Formats: sequence, C-alpha cells, structure tokens
Amino acid sequence: MDCSCDRCQSLCHRKPGWFTPQEIELVARKLNVAIEDLFKDYLTIDAVLIAGADRPTGVYVLAPAIVGRKSATIADPTARGSCVWLKNGKCDIHAVKPAECRATDHSTSGRDSDMLRASILKQWVPYKKFVQNLYGRKLKLPEAVKEAYRKVKRGALPALAHRGENAGNRA
Repeated sequence: MDCSCDRCQSLCHRKPGWFTPQEIELVARKLNVAIEDLFKDYLTIDAVLIAGADRPTGVYVLAPAIVGRKSATIADPTARGSCVWLKNGKCDIHAVKPAECRATDHSTSGRDSDMLRASILKQWVPYKKFVQNLYGRKLKLPEAVKEAYRKVKRGALPALAHRGENAGNRA
C-alpha cells in the first residue's frame, strides 16, 4: 500500500510498524549494509509479554527506530515518534518497509490491526536468540511491559487493546 493522506502519514509519525523476521535481511541487502549495522543504526527492539501455558514469555520484535531515540536498544513501549525512514512525507525504504506498514492504511480496522500484529508477533517467537545476538546481551522486558501485564492479570486493562486511539492506527 502506498498512501500519502494525512491519516496514513500520521501512522508513520506515531510509532513505526513491525518487520517480520524474514524482512530484516531484505532491508539490509537493499541498504547494502550488514544486518548488525542495520540494527545498530536503524532498528530498535519492541518487547511484548505474552501469556503462555505455564508462564508469560517475552517476545522481541525488530522495528524501525524512532527519530531522536537511540537505536539498537529495547524500546520504551510508551515512546511515540516518527520512523527513521520517513523523509519528506515518504518512506525511504518503501519497497522493503515493514510488513505491518505494508498491510496497514487509513481503512484498516482496529481488529484487523490487532490480528496483523498478533501474526507478526507469532513469527518472532523462535527468533529470540537472533535478536539477543544482535543486541549483544540478555534481553530484558521493560518495566512498563511487566506492569501492563500485571494490570491485565488483575483485570485492570482489557487483554487485547489495539495500538491506537482510532481503528487502524499503528500507534
């Protein structure tokens, strides 16, 4: 999808979308950089805690960094800002932009956005070691993620809440 309407552009200004694991090598190749350099210069890790049969499990997803925020880190889950590849209202890596960005536009419902995120998240489950190797140290969930999980367990938050205030927002 390629849309330059205000609503779609606002998605790029709030919180970058998620890549699938298979897309990382494509982006590195497109930019002619090693995956490690791509991570160091342009990516961040979004951490999500999911309920498992025995106990909760951390899943780590690679996403574009936010302008003005440090790349190659575990992102603050509350951080909002523009994608590092948004330049003059256009995506600098449009041909290889994240799966979430490709599949989301102004007409995407909140439910569809949630389902897309769940699908991408599931793909990252077996890639924890890959992300940890890029990060160079043990992956730890941000306290804000753990606290949100505790609130869900106590019933203080709905178990599934889509990412934005309006349906279809990647924020």
